[in-house]
Amino acid sequence: KLMSKARRLEDGDADADDIGWMVNYDIKFDSCHAMTQYGEEGGGEDSLLYTQRIVKYRLCPSDACSSGCAGGGQYVVDMMEFVQAYNEYVEESKEQACEAVAENCDCENANDDDACEAECFSDAGLDYCIEAEGEEFELDRYLECAEIEAGQENNGNNNGYNYNYRKENDSCPNNQNNRANYVNEEGELQFFAGMYCDSERGGKGDHIFLGSFLDETCSYAAPDITYKCLNGGVELPFSASTGESVVKDDCISCKEIDMNADDDGGDPEVLQLCEEPYERAGKCETGMEGPYYIRELECDFIQNVESRFSSGRGSNSSSAVAWAWFFAICTLGIAGFAYTLYEKLHRKNVNLAA
Repeated sequence: KLMSKARRLEDGDADADDIGWMVNYDIKFDSCHAMTQYGEEGGGEDSLLYTQRIVKYRLCPSDACSSGCAGGGQYVVDMMEFVQAYNEYVEESKEQACEAVAENCDCENANDDDACEAECFSDAGLDYCIEAEGEEFELDRYLECAEIEAGQENNGNNNGYNYNYRKENDSCPNNQNNRANYVNEEGELQFFAGMYCDSERGGKGDHIFLGSFLDETCSYAAPDITYKCLNGGVELPFSASTGESVVKDDCISCKEIDMNADDDGGDPEVLQLCEEPYERAGKCETGMEGPYYIRELECDFIQNVESRFSSGRGSNSSSAVAWAWFFAICTLGIAGFAYTLYEKLHRKNVNLAA
């Protein structure tokens, strides 16, 4: 789990690492992209190919986020890092909202405290605050590719059938309310679930969904029905069939909401969701007024990311796209080294001038 590392801007400190300027900006998901890579992450014996997924997002002045993001920056970062930070923000926001309603829910004289509190949550439109035993879906589990956990025991009855993997499967074998005995082409009983960009399956790159896969890197798709068949007919949350993306494109203020605002009166803190991805992101900050040092070395890569990499796995031009990725990543690495060297020399010159 990503740990919160919100920092306070020290008086008079204009160091390149300061991110205090972000409190005047909003973060906004822009798009996702994917392509096939070659490396050890591909799963060892069977294949060295795996799918690399990235997110493109923006930091916009808070007063311009919903109207074009004038004066904002563009960034690219690993999809899992971005979604982990985003999901943590969502969960913390929900928890704070539930606590606020519970504190103002007058249930002291109620016959049933739980029922009274549940009614308060429902009236506030916060049904997710109502605890329901066994119904909570653990999204965290599938942010990284993970083996699908089958649903409740089916009394030992799977009707003696096997479900041999075929891409054209569009319905569960026999009774979908009984757990299917899944067998893939290798005779293994493992299926996985994880995130993917909708551009991999014909989308526009504006949704991140959960899906079923055949391998532990979540690079090779299994039939969409897989999770449902293994879990008593329950649909996989955040899947394409639900239409609900793991990440929304709302504008989110980078200014941390201080629940105890009167405690210290100090400078506002930067939201973890804005800080964490920024530390590792490729940056294009041309025209921005917030950062103390404007990063522009990755601009060409970021501005071309959609045209180059939106095709995803399975494209007829995958070889050409792979070479484009290789070139872009090498360029990104060299650019990062050059910028680090520039900053060191710049600071040295400043110190000598002083």
